[in-house]
Amino acid sequence: MGKLTITDIARLAGVSKATVSRVLNNRAEGVGAQKRAQILKLVEETGFQPCSTARCLATGESRSIGLVIPDITNPFYPLLVRGAERRLNECGYSLFLCNTDRSLETEEAYVRVLIEKRVDGVILDSAGSMHDAHVRLLEDNGIPIVLLDRAIGHRTSRYGVFVDNQRGAFEAAAHLLRRDDCRLLFLNGPAGLSQSIERRAGVEEAARLAGATDRLRVLEGDFSVDSGFRLVAGALAETQTAAKSTPAAFNAVFAANDVMAIGALRALKQCGIPVPQEVEVMGFDDIELAGMVDPPLSTVSQPTLEMGTASADLLLRLIGGEKPRRKAVIMVPQLVLRGTTRSVAVGGAGDLGSKRSAGQVAEPVTQRQSAVGTIR
Repeated sequence: MGKLTITDIARLAGVSKATVSRVLNNRAEGVGAQKRAQILKLVEETGFQPCSTARCLATGESRSIGLVIPDITNPFYPLLVRGAERRLNECGYSLFLCNTDRSLETEEAYVRVLIEKRVDGVILDSAGSMHDAHVRLLEDNGIPIVLLDRAIGHRTSRYGVFVDNQRGAFEAAAHLLRRDDCRLLFLNGPAGLSQSIERRAGVEEAARLAGATDRLRVLEGDFSVDSGFRLVAGALAETQTAAKSTPAAFNAVFAANDVMAIGALRALKQCGIPVPQEVEVMGFDDIELAGMVDPPLSTVSQPTLEMGTASADLLLRLIGGEKPRRKAVIMVPQLVLRGTTRSVAVGGAGDLGSKRSAGQVAEPVTQRQSAVGTIR
């Protein structure tokens, strides 16, 4: 016998296809308990697999979600995916994972595929922050969407889950600038991304309040290990070619993600510069590798797993027809101090708090307000 169809199951059970369909879709109306048990037993004995396309056409639901991320090689993203996938699986949804390699063209192609697959919703961590055509394409096709990690346009214009990037960057920079002699090199991500814009704003605010704007230098990378290495190696080369009387160009590095910070550590080690004795280093994200490098990396920790879970929760509410009043879920980062930064005197900026991840979590250095990570 060839592949079984719903018609075959209906014939074997002596019922209509509609009755089998109601049982397979767990609908109680019109099917007695005995007949339901008979149909389910037949499905089990024959190994029948319902056609997902037919079920989608019948119910209008595919029980599938698309999750689009920009760079699967970056250790930050698997935790986002895990948080979303776990919650979606608990609720009976499968996940289509799409990696765009930071290409808007690839992102558009994936969005069109997800529309063709008739997914019930999309979680989008976009390759860009200045281009909303893909979002509008999903909206025009009636597919609920939640932005994750990166905003497109203003944060409150669409539903999304984000971290308070400006606050995290502010606290990291303020911690490094607590030293009066700090000359800070900030390695930012691509200028057009929302994270880069917000993290630079936090760093510049901290420098302004510390009266250190003339001791801050900003370079633009691409969130890769190689860019962190090249930017720091280049800055060190400038110092080496300058006159001996010229002071070192920087004695602290803050990278806009951990991957670039690890590249910076590699460049410093290659030049024989001890960390943190001569140069302090800070990252952003708190990926698992951050605690494994030597010395362990101080960083700004994002609640990455929780962000993925929250994005799934928000999307499921939209699929269910809800319209939460608050569109943006903003989560609070924490400063985690490890071996790449010097200790701080008690009572100073960045006083040390509780232990976490083999490091120390610093208390916020200001009372700047942040929205809590909840939806109302």
